[in-house]
Amino acid sequence: MLTARLAVRYDGNWTAELAAHDYYGEFLAYTFRNNRWLGLLVFSADDVDAVIDLVRDADNIDEVQVLDRTTADDGTPRSAMLFIRSTYRRIPPMETLVYEGFFPIGNPSLEGGRLHYDLLLEDREELALAVDLLDEFGQATVAYLSEEFRYQTIPRPEDLESLIDAISPRQLAVLALAVDRGYFEERRAVTIQDLADELGITKATASKHLRKARLQILRFLDTYLQRIDGTE
Repeated sequence: MLTARLAVRYDGNWTAELAAHDYYGEFLAYTFRNNRWLGLLVFSADDVDAVIDLVRDADNIDEVQVLDRTTADDGTPRSAMLFIRSTYRRIPPMETLVYEGFFPIGNPSLEGGRLHYDLLLEDREELALAVDLLDEFGQATVAYLSEEFRYQTIPRPEDLESLIDAISPRQLAVLALAVDRGYFEERRAVTIQDLADELGITKATASKHLRKARLQILRFLDTYLQRIDGTE
């Protein structure tokens, strides 16, 4: 058995137009009948409102409802959940895969203007058939392939938002600078004192902020890994 993640740029569809934005989304639920497609999309983005406007203005979109929205401390939107109604003249990619007998795993995702589908396949011949099928909608590629069953679990946008909210702006500033300056490299390029001097704070303050930020990340990873292992 093979586990594959296939990516396709759906030509002429609103999902392809999102390529200009920095975002990640997942379709939590969807259905298609009599050329009518209904879907529930949750996504995070640098410019949430711009993504919502793009979806609403797309040619085949009939209605977009914002069901939920999260914001940063300064009020800037970070993520949203959309209920989308649209009309298709042909069966969409995912529904086509299912109709042709392919076995999907998990939720389709959306990133970089491409739709991503995880499939469980019998062999490479079936993989080639799936790629050829998606090529009818636009350029299709194999983003991931394993000869063992493997389901790639990705943290939900709302979980990532909770992590970011748990890290204060000051802590995040120290953490971002530490990453940018190479503090976490095997051979450290800078010291805590260097980071403190650049930020105009004391060494003790920089160390405290960095320690607290790392603790929040480690707690998140511990909870997330337990969730994957089924031990939580």
